[in-house]
Amino acid sequence: MKHLFSKYIHSVCSPGEFREITEWLSDRGHEEAVGKVMEETWLEQSREEERGEAVEQGPRQGEVWAKVRLEINRKTTARVKRQLTFFRWGFAAAATLAVALVTAHFLFREVPVQHREMVQTQSVTVPHGARTSFLMPDGSMVWLNSGSTLTYASDFNQKNRNLELEGEAYFEVVKGEYPFMIHTALGKVEVTGTCLNVKSCPQENRFETTVERGSVNVHCDQLKEICRLEPGQQIRLSDGKWELLKVETDLFTSWKDGKIIFRKEYLPEVARRLERWYNVKIELDKDPRLNKIHYTGTLEMESFSEVLELLKITASINYSYNDKTRVIRITHR
Repeated sequence: MKHLFSKYIHSVCSPGEFREITEWLSDRGHEEAVGKVMEETWLEQSREEERGEAVEQGPRQGEVWAKVRLEINRKTTARVKRQLTFFRWGFAAAATLAVALVTAHFLFREVPVQHREMVQTQSVTVPHGARTSFLMPDGSMVWLNSGSTLTYASDFNQKNRNLELEGEAYFEVVKGEYPFMIHTALGKVEVTGTCLNVKSCPQENRFETTVERGSVNVHCDQLKEICRLEPGQQIRLSDGKWELLKVETDLFTSWKDGKIIFRKEYLPEVARRLERWYNVKIELDKDPRLNKIHYTGTLEMESFSEVLELLKITASINYSYNDKTRVIRITHR
């Protein structure tokens, strides 16, 4: 089953293989075998990612793997009930397992960082096509979006509440003795007890902070003064310009509830968001008419094949899938 399990987490199962592996994962009689295969897979991925770095496992191993199993059972059962076709380019159930493995990796691993003193850090990395949530040591809740990494010291909440974010995360912050500080490559957000969404993509020179409840202070070298945000406000860096906006917060926070909301978003931006959400590669034909197509609507729990069909029937586009390159190409019709 190990080979089939590997195909499952890499989203390359046939429909028959998908049914076989999900039934095997859900059978309590296979508890020990499932745990062994999952652990072997996780260790192999860890060795590959860390290039031989030793992985320390503590007494919480049994507890963590139990949580991973529960998460797999819950998610795969929900997916099977939908009876959607499983395509090679991805299905959300496979991403769920990736999140579970990443979460386990996060709980087991301590990464040494070289400073004057040895400082232990915890790091959570979520691959494209997946999302996860977890509780911070201070009781704050974090939802981490696909393609994102959150890093903080193992003594978080003992001396400070500093963390580093690359990508996108939603925070539900509790009040504490120390300020809750979110550091990104493009700006720093000081939270005083609130619900907010922070997005930082240095490679695209894009930054957003959206406040749903409470208030925050945003610090940035490019800003002449500290920017204070109240509920319904957003500060955004886009195309090299900073803007302070009044927004509908659900457009920027619904992803944590498994939804993508589009409001007159043009096809290139829609494609970019879908690439992250479903862990796929989308190429648009060099036809200027494609850049003028925009979409309004909400996606919730749809498979990628369903999304492509929705895009096709609501606009003048066709799509094709290259099985060798795993690239979806969109053309105007």
